[in-house]
Amino acid sequence: MPVTLINVFTVPKGQEEAFTKWWQDVKADITSQPGFISGKFHRSLKPDSKYNFINVAIWENEDVYWKAYEKSVTPMKAKLVQLGVEMVPALYQVAFEY
Repeated sequence: MPVTLINVFTVPKGQEEAFTKWWQDVKADITSQPGFISGKFHRSLKPDSKYNFINVAIWENEDVYWKAYEKSVTPMKAKLVQLGVEMVPALYQVAFEY
């Protein structure tokens, strides 16, 4: 069953451009992983939002997501620390549609 990754980011003022440029590079690796279905990257319209960037990605199932995560988490975390970015990822399944 597909799962949805919702990954929220707190990017410090002045790091937004560097973060989005880095994410453009990261997405090439993410989208090539087995089980990746689709993704959308969001930026808050309110500059003072706590979570000013949100990544929403659909994966075929939880197992393929965790395999991709294990492969990429170490270099990603190192870059996020360098940029001063806080990341809070979580997986979800649809509870209901309306």
